[in-house]
Amino acid sequence: MNIDAMKLSILNYIHHFTMYDYVAYAWLTLTFFIAILLSILLAKRSIFMSILTLLFSLSILLAGPIVLKNILDNFLRPNQTNLTTYKKLTFTNVLIVDGEIINSSKKDFSLCLVNASVYKEGKNSLYKFLNKLKPFRKKSISVEKQIKVDSAQEFKIVFYDFNFDGDINVTIKSECY
Repeated sequence: MNIDAMKLSILNYIHHFTMYDYVAYAWLTLTFFIAILLSILLAKRSIFMSILTLLFSLSILLAGPIVLKNILDNFLRPNQTNLTTYKKLTFTNVLIVDGEIINSSKKDFSLCLVNASVYKEGKNSLYKFLNKLKPFRKKSISVEKQIKVDSAQEFKIVFYDFNFDGDINVTIKSECY
């Protein structure tokens, strides 16, 4: 994922904050500062406990927002993304990926960011895993249509200049707000 796509994803996420997001991140910040304060207070009594508390607070600072975002997305904005078909056209270098987004949350979505990754088919499970880590083509689209609760919206992603002739796999993920 390049820097601009990451920046866009973070800005979209912040723009669509709910009250639950604000409370969760405030709780995370408060926990970080309490752990730092506890680390400072423990410095005179036990250096080991102070360093352990400091490492805990740094892990809260680094891993906390990522874990918290995933938990909140699964709880507040659950959705399912199904890959319908993918086909490389015969007479042109184009790959077409069709899919659908199903809204399984309790509120309507107005924006969904869909990410598709194309990677080579591996000979065994180790090669499949390694190929998934570094896909050779990625593309993101935004679906800006109203998706009602328990309904679906179809989408299409087109990869132009797709020259690979071997076996491929396609994975798709979505974030909806």
